[in-house]
Amino acid sequence: MTGDVAPEPPAVDPGAAMEALLDRIADLEQRLAGADERQEMFAQALDAFEGAVTEAAAMDVSALLHPAGEEQSTSEPEPLDMVRLYEWVQEHIGAWAQRKVLRSQGGSGGLRWCPWWDLHPEAVTRLEALRKSWTGFVKLKDPTAMTIYFRDFFDRTMEALMNETGPFHACSPAGHGKGDFVPIAPPPWERGSVPSAAEPLGGEVNGGGAANPYRKN
Repeated sequence: MTGDVAPEPPAVDPGAAMEALLDRIADLEQRLAGADERQEMFAQALDAFEGAVTEAAAMDVSALLHPAGEEQSTSEPEPLDMVRLYEWVQEHIGAWAQRKVLRSQGGSGGLRWCPWWDLHPEAVTRLEALRKSWTGFVKLKDPTAMTIYFRDFFDRTMEALMNETGPFHACSPAGHGKGDFVPIAPPPWERGSVPSAAEPLGGEVNGGGAANPYRKN
């Protein structure tokens, strides 16, 4: 029985094969070089972005509001203008900010807000300070200025006012609640002695408390 004879493979030119291999190697080297350049470019861009974020986080806000060479005013603070403050709060909080606000007094699961915020001295002071901060930041040409304003001023002011222990803790859109002020003892020079934890606060205290070092006998 005679088997089929396999054809011989075509002859390969070693020189041509070597030249083709070198071309492939050169092409791969070129591609790798391009990938390295792109990777370096991305790394540089990421470093620049991280540097900008770090710089913004550590930025001195006073340097933004008062650039070098600009004189800071040393005059007396301007008097409170309630009409201007009310209009600012209405435009920049009442007609802009959206929050989940408790609708009834004594509820839970939301922030506190008092539509009669002008009856709260702390709220008036904080909101006037916030308005002044906004006035300074909107004049700046720095594109990150308003981001810093919201992060460092607006958000913190609203958190202080609207949390469950803030000045609006007894209020809701349904009504204004007269919250208690932080209790303060009589002046040191008017106290009889320092009361113990079980004694009530207020007035001149007599009892077994510690001697008052400020009182003049």
